[in-house]
Amino acid sequence: MKKIKFIVLFSIILIVLSAGCATPKIGSPIATSKVQQIRSGYTTRDDILNLFGTPLRNVAGETGEIWVYRYLDGEGVGQELVVSFNGDKVSVFSYR
Repeated sequence: MKKIKFIVLFSIILIVLSAGCATPKIGSPIATSKVQQIRSGYTTRDDILNLFGTPLRNVAGETGEIWVYRYLDGEGVGQELVVSFNGDKVSVFSYR
């Protein structure tokens, strides 16, 4: 009986520890072909929304809003697109 309790307890501990190590999946893949359509000074907020959807994060920058899109596949692969706006137009963006 003690052996069964030990096995059950050990199994529970392993499950809890392995769940804590799992990397979450976040967002959707960011298509490079869509990123290539962005043009600083020309692409609008609506264009970005149509291409990528709602951003994961939206923060106020010095000259306007900054939208952040992020994708993590849960296995270590990730992408990030950061778009800065000046008024309604993209002022600068970075993709990695």
